[in-house]
Amino acid sequence: MMRRTLATATLTAALLAGGGTAGAFAVQNGDGDRGDAAQSKITISEAIDTALGAAPGTVTGAGLDDAEWEVDIHGRDGDRHDVTVDAATGEVVSTERSDGDDHDPSAQDAPVTATRAAEAAESAVPGTVTSVQLDHAHGPGGTVVWEAEVRGLDGREHDLTVDVKTAKVSTEARGASDAESDEDGSDGHGSDGHGDACDQDRGTDGD
Repeated sequence: MMRRTLATATLTAALLAGGGTAGAFAVQNGDGDRGDAAQSKITISEAIDTALGAAPGTVTGAGLDDAEWEVDIHGRDGDRHDVTVDAATGEVVSTERSDGDDHDPSAQDAPVTATRAAEAAESAVPGTVTSVQLDHAHGPGGTVVWEAEVRGLDGREHDLTVDVKTAKVSTEARGASDAESDEDGSDGHGSDGHGDACDQDRGTDGD
Protein backbone atom coordinates (compact mmCIF):
# COMPACT_ATOMS: atom_id res chain seq x y z
CA MET A 1 0.00 0.00 0.00
CA MET A 2 1.16 3.46 -0.76
CA ARG A 3 2.80 5.13 2.23
CA ARG A 4 4.07 8.30 0.64
CA THR A 5 3.95 11.57 2.53
CA LEU A 6 2.72 14.18 0.12
CA ALA A 7 3.73 17.18 2.17
CA THR A 8 5.24 18.98 -0.81
CA ALA A 9 2.11 19.12 -2.93
CA THR A 10 0.82 22.69 -3.36
CA LEU A 11 -1.56 24.50 -5.66
CA THR A 12 -1.73 27.94 -7.20
CA ALA A 13 -4.73 30.10 -6.39
CA ALA A 14 -6.19 29.59 -9.84
CA LEU A 15 -6.60 25.88 -9.19
CA LEU A 16 -7.86 26.07 -5.63
CA ALA A 17 -11.54 25.32 -5.02
CA GLY A 18 -13.77 24.11 -2.22
CA GLY A 19 -16.12 25.12 0.59
CA GLY A 20 -16.55 24.97 4.36
CA THR A 21 -14.87 26.75 7.24
CA ALA A 22 -13.36 24.11 9.50
CA GLY A 23 -9.81 24.31 10.79
CA ALA A 24 -7.26 21.63 10.05
CA PHE A 25 -6.48 18.57 12.14
CA ALA A 26 -2.85 19.54 11.67
CA VAL A 27 -1.34 22.40 9.72
CA GLN A 28 2.11 22.44 8.18
CA ASN A 29 3.91 25.25 6.45
CA GLY A 30 3.72 24.89 2.67
CA ASP A 31 7.34 25.58 1.83
CA GLY A 32 7.85 22.62 -0.51
CA ASP A 33 7.93 22.23 -4.27
CA ARG A 34 4.81 23.69 -5.91
CA GLY A 35 5.34 21.88 -9.19
CA ASP A 36 3.31 18.71 -8.68
CA ALA A 37 -0.07 20.18 -7.76
CA ALA A 38 0.35 23.13 -10.10
CA GLN A 39 0.77 20.72 -13.02
CA SER A 40 -2.25 18.62 -12.10
CA LYS A 41 -5.14 19.22 -14.47
CA ILE A 42 -7.39 16.60 -12.90
CA THR A 43 -8.76 16.23 -9.39
CA ILE A 44 -8.24 13.29 -7.08
CA SER A 45 -11.81 12.15 -7.77
CA GLU A 46 -11.18 12.15 -11.52
CA ALA A 47 -7.94 10.23 -11.02
CA ILE A 48 -9.79 7.65 -8.93
CA ASP A 49 -12.49 7.21 -11.57
CA THR A 50 -9.85 6.73 -14.27
CA ALA A 51 -7.89 4.22 -12.18
CA LEU A 52 -11.03 2.19 -11.46
CA GLY A 53 -11.66 1.99 -15.18
CA ALA A 54 -8.28 0.31 -15.55
CA ALA A 55 -8.57 -1.93 -12.47
CA PRO A 56 -12.14 -2.30 -11.14
CA GLY A 57 -12.39 -2.67 -7.39
CA THR A 58 -12.25 -0.52 -4.26
CA VAL A 59 -9.73 2.29 -3.78
CA THR A 60 -7.80 2.23 -0.51
CA GLY A 61 -5.50 5.15 -1.23
CA ALA A 62 -4.70 7.84 -3.77
CA GLY A 63 -2.12 10.60 -3.80
CA LEU A 64 -0.30 13.07 -6.01
CA ASP A 65 3.43 12.53 -6.47
CA ASP A 66 5.83 13.69 -9.20
CA ALA A 67 2.99 15.01 -11.41
CA GLU A 68 1.22 11.64 -11.24
CA TRP A 69 -1.68 10.31 -9.25
CA GLU A 70 -0.90 6.97 -7.62
CA VAL A 71 -4.02 4.98 -6.80
CA ASP A 72 -4.14 1.79 -4.68
CA ILE A 73 -7.00 -0.60 -5.46
CA HIS A 74 -8.28 -3.83 -3.98
CA GLY A 75 -9.41 -5.42 -7.21
CA ARG A 76 -12.55 -7.39 -7.85
CA ASP A 77 -10.22 -10.14 -9.00
CA GLY A 78 -8.89 -10.43 -5.45
CA ASP A 79 -5.52 -8.87 -6.26
CA ARG A 80 -4.18 -5.50 -5.26
CA HIS A 81 -3.31 -3.04 -8.00
CA ASP A 82 -1.21 0.11 -8.19
CA VAL A 83 -2.51 2.38 -10.95
CA THR A 84 -0.62 5.49 -12.03
CA VAL A 85 -2.52 8.29 -13.74
CA ASP A 86 -0.86 11.23 -15.47
CA ALA A 87 -1.90 14.38 -13.58
CA ALA A 88 -1.71 16.55 -16.69
CA THR A 89 -3.43 14.35 -19.28
CA GLY A 90 -5.60 12.13 -17.10
CA GLU A 91 -4.35 9.03 -18.92
CA VAL A 92 -3.32 5.79 -17.26
CA VAL A 93 0.48 5.51 -17.22
CA SER A 94 0.78 2.04 -15.72
CA THR A 95 -1.12 -0.69 -13.90
CA GLU A 96 0.78 -3.12 -11.71
CA ARG A 97 -0.14 -5.84 -9.25
CA SER A 98 0.98 -5.21 -5.70
CA ASP A 99 1.68 -7.57 -2.81
CA GLY A 100 0.35 -5.01 -0.35
CA ASP A 101 0.77 -5.42 3.40
CA ASP A 102 -1.07 -7.94 5.58
CA HIS A 103 -1.43 -5.25 8.26
CA ASP A 104 -3.14 -2.78 5.93
CA PRO A 105 -6.86 -2.21 6.49
CA SER A 106 -9.20 -4.05 4.16
CA ALA A 107 -11.43 -2.17 1.77
CA GLN A 108 -14.31 -3.91 3.52
CA ASP A 109 -13.49 -1.86 6.63
CA ALA A 110 -14.57 1.37 4.95
CA PRO A 111 -18.20 1.86 3.88
CA VAL A 112 -17.23 5.45 3.01
CA THR A 113 -15.40 5.42 -0.32
CA ALA A 114 -12.13 7.21 -1.10
CA THR A 115 -14.01 9.66 -3.32
CA ARG A 116 -16.50 10.50 -0.59
CA ALA A 117 -13.69 10.90 1.94
CA ALA A 118 -11.94 13.33 -0.41
CA GLU A 119 -15.14 15.31 -0.87
CA ALA A 120 -15.69 15.50 2.89
CA ALA A 121 -12.11 16.69 3.46
CA GLU A 122 -12.35 19.38 0.79
CA SER A 123 -15.68 20.52 2.17
CA ALA A 124 -14.16 20.84 5.65
CA VAL A 125 -11.06 22.74 4.52
CA PRO A 126 -11.27 24.93 1.39
CA GLY A 127 -8.56 23.91 -1.04
CA THR A 128 -7.50 20.89 -3.05
CA VAL A 129 -7.21 17.32 -1.79
CA THR A 130 -3.81 15.85 -2.65
CA SER A 131 -4.09 12.54 -0.81
CA VAL A 132 -6.49 10.11 0.87
CA GLN A 133 -5.31 6.92 2.53
CA LEU A 134 -7.12 4.17 4.41
CA ASP A 135 -5.07 3.48 7.52
CA HIS A 136 -5.06 2.58 11.20
CA ALA A 137 -5.19 5.71 13.32
CA HIS A 138 -2.79 4.38 15.97
CA GLY A 139 -0.86 1.62 14.27
CA PRO A 140 -1.87 -1.96 13.37
CA GLY A 141 -5.07 -3.01 15.07
CA GLY A 142 -6.15 0.57 15.74
CA THR A 143 -9.27 2.33 14.52
CA VAL A 144 -9.53 2.39 10.74
CA VAL A 145 -9.81 5.90 9.30
CA TRP A 146 -9.31 7.82 6.10
CA GLU A 147 -6.31 10.13 6.39
CA ALA A 148 -6.59 13.07 4.01
CA GLU A 149 -4.27 15.89 2.99
CA VAL A 150 -5.57 19.19 1.65
CA ARG A 151 -3.61 22.05 0.16
CA GLY A 152 -5.64 24.90 1.63
CA LEU A 153 -6.53 28.33 0.33
CA ASP A 154 -4.16 29.62 3.00
CA GLY A 155 -1.25 27.97 1.13
CA ARG A 156 -0.65 25.40 3.86
CA GLU A 157 -1.05 21.65 4.02
CA HIS A 158 -3.84 20.39 6.26
CA ASP A 159 -3.99 16.82 7.59
CA LEU A 160 -7.46 15.56 8.45
CA THR A 161 -9.11 12.35 9.61
CA VAL A 162 -12.35 11.18 8.00
CA ASP A 163 -14.59 8.61 9.69
CA VAL A 164 -14.91 5.50 7.51
CA LYS A 165 -18.58 5.00 8.43
CA THR A 166 -20.03 8.51 8.61
CA ALA A 167 -17.63 10.70 6.57
CA LYS A 168 -17.34 12.93 9.62
CA VAL A 169 -14.18 15.05 9.56
CA SER A 170 -12.18 15.43 12.76
CA THR A 171 -10.50 18.82 12.93
CA GLU A 172 -8.54 20.94 15.37
CA ALA A 173 -8.13 24.66 14.82
CA ARG A 174 -4.60 25.96 15.12
CA GLY A 175 -3.71 29.54 16.01
CA ALA A 176 -1.65 31.81 13.77
CA SER A 177 1.09 32.07 16.39
CA ASP A 178 1.68 28.32 16.08
CA ALA A 179 2.42 28.59 12.35
CA GLU A 180 4.85 31.42 13.01
CA SER A 181 6.54 29.41 15.76
CA ASP A 182 6.93 26.43 13.43
CA GLU A 183 8.88 28.60 11.03
CA ASP A 184 11.22 29.48 13.89
CA GLY A 185 11.59 25.81 14.83
CA SER A 186 9.81 26.07 18.19
CA ASP A 187 7.04 23.82 19.47
CA GLY A 188 4.35 26.42 18.86
CA HIS A 189 2.56 26.18 22.21
CA GLY A 190 1.44 29.40 23.83
CA SER A 191 -1.49 31.64 24.61
CA ASP A 192 -2.63 31.50 20.99
CA GLY A 193 -1.73 27.84 20.54
CA HIS A 194 -3.89 24.90 19.67
CA GLY A 195 -7.54 25.76 19.53
CA ASP A 196 -10.42 23.74 20.80
CA ALA A 197 -10.95 20.43 19.08
CA CYS A 198 -14.09 20.21 17.03
CA ASP A 199 -15.86 17.75 14.82
CA GLN A 200 -17.50 18.80 11.60
CA ASP A 201 -20.06 16.38 10.23
CA ARG A 202 -20.22 16.59 6.48
CA GLY A 203 -23.31 14.43 6.16
CA THR A 204 -24.10 10.77 6.41
CA ASP A 205 -26.23 10.48 3.31
CA GLY A 206 -24.75 9.27 0.09
CA ASP A 207 -22.96 6.27 -1.21
